[in-house]
Amino acid sequence: MSNQGKRDSSMASVFGRAYGINRTMSFLPELKPFLKDKGIIYTVRKYKMVDAIVVVEGIGECHRLPLGEISQKEELEPYAENSGFPTLDAWWKKIKYFIPSNLDSKYLYKVEVKNES
Repeated sequence: MSNQGKRDSSMASVFGRAYGINRTMSFLPELKPFLKDKGIIYTVRKYKMVDAIVVVEGIGECHRLPLGEISQKEELEPYAENSGFPTLDAWWKKIKYFIPSNLDSKYLYKVEVKNES
């Protein structure tokens, strides 16, 4: 592939992520049973995405709803019960593992399994 082709492909990927075109969403294997059982999970990601229907492997179609940017652990308190983690501290520790820099953005999402109608 030419350099231009690689650049175009990379830009398409960035564009797709920014506008919710990427229809897949990954979760740690230990969180999937929680999402499947409860039908809802709150998750924090480094990237900003739009409201969209996404596919979670092993779960199916889910509705991803962005709730906003967060910067402190305490902002997650109302959502911790449905994070899939036993405590807010455990959730925050995992967030910091994936997003270690305090300078990086952190975005909160609500993900709900789409009802089969």
